[in-house]
Amino acid sequence: MSTYDPSRQNESERPQVDKDSDSDGLNKSGLRWAYALLAALIVIPVSVQWAPSEIALWKQADARNRWAANERQAALELSTQALDWDRNNPALLTERADWLAELGRYNEAIGIYETLLSDLTAASAMGISGTTRVESAFTIQLRMQLCNHLNNRAIQNEQRSDETWLQWEIINDWYVKGDRIRQLPLLQEANLHNNRAYQLAISRSHLNEALESANQSLETIGGDIYCLYSDPLYYVQYGYQAYLQKNYRTAMENLNKAVDKLSRHHALLQRIPPTITWKAFEKKELAKRIANFEILFGKVLLLRHDCKKQIKRESDGPAVPPNSNEQTDQQRARELGVDSRHFNPEEAYFGSLLMSFNVHSFIPMALDTRGYIYYLQGHNHLALMDLQVAVEASEYELKQFDEVLKYEAHRVADMDLVKRQRHERAKNVAVILYHRSLAYDATHQVAKAKRDRERIQELGFSPSPLLH
Repeated sequence: MSTYDPSRQNESERPQVDKDSDSDGLNKSGLRWAYALLAALIVIPVSVQWAPSEIALWKQADARNRWAANERQAALELSTQALDWDRNNPALLTERADWLAELGRYNEAIGIYETLLSDLTAASAMGISGTTRVESAFTIQLRMQLCNHLNNRAIQNEQRSDETWLQWEIINDWYVKGDRIRQLPLLQEANLHNNRAYQLAISRSHLNEALESANQSLETIGGDIYCLYSDPLYYVQYGYQAYLQKNYRTAMENLNKAVDKLSRHHALLQRIPPTITWKAFEKKELAKRIANFEILFGKVLLLRHDCKKQIKRESDGPAVPPNSNEQTDQQRARELGVDSRHFNPEEAYFGSLLMSFNVHSFIPMALDTRGYIYYLQGHNHLALMDLQVAVEASEYELKQFDEVLKYEAHRVADMDLVKRQRHERAKNVAVILYHRSLAYDATHQVAKAKRDRERIQELGFSPSPLLH
């Protein structure tokens, strides 16, 4: 009789351990460790790189709020802390430098800009054989801002700043290479020329080159006649566009307004007596300006004459008569030196730039720049001709801004932004008034100079060389 002995059970008959289950557990544990290690390899370096820059931005944001609250020292301390976290951040460096400049610490501000520019241009030049400096659009903008600080330091020390000229040599070279200046929109090109002219004027160096740039700026947007008489010539351009569209009645209405205004300006020009106080250069420039004005005025008269003929040919109503019947437009044009036989309205070009709001806003600044340069060169009568127009235009723009704000304030979402915009417009007016007051003083018109300085104070500014 046989019995069952478990110890003698065949190996093949014994229950099997679940080896696959153990293996899966080990694999999953290993994967978890691998994922954790991979995450650490990614997250830790990113955190180490990201965290300092983010902390720096938080610190700088706090610094900015303190600066806006007029807590200057606290703002600078926070700025220092921000740079401790992100020492090579250009935005943090330039903002600190600009704050230092506002406090009159120009050497420190200039030192920050110069070091930053050296580092940025050297880094760009790495790997380029034979090159020690490579500029970029960003470094060019930094150089323009550096010029402001160089000029302020020179004013503070009552010196001229030849360093500003050296910076603009670098800026010009960058724009010339690759024909970058020709790739700019017209208004940006005009603004570039104007910036160069103005910063050189403030530096009191290379004034002839500054005047050349100022004239280039004006030429880019139509020439000094279009800028000095932009009000009537706006109607000319509007009327000309209507003429090209064969909307002759609208063209005539605008040309009538233009002719009335141009007639008054022409009478004023003829009454300017170049006395012995006018220098030879000023007399020559005045004669050239009058000649250019008369040629343009004559062409406007001939355009109106042709417009009147077109209206007569149409059958939709009587012609809109010109405002003055003392002489025909052809006769007046001939007296101004413009022959109708050589005038073709279709080929005449009166442009359209003055119909742009941005161009209208730019013109006072451009005329102010040239007027200030004329003053520095001792051409005070020409200076006043430019500055009179600049003051009137900028005051009108500020008045319009205030009128709109008066009725639309309840619609404004960001009043702080609007206040900053208003402050910039008021400062532009104050700067131009200050330049005109200098020209008034130079021509012994003391009472007018005093009124300009009182107006500057009304706007909330102090008349001084640092107002620019």
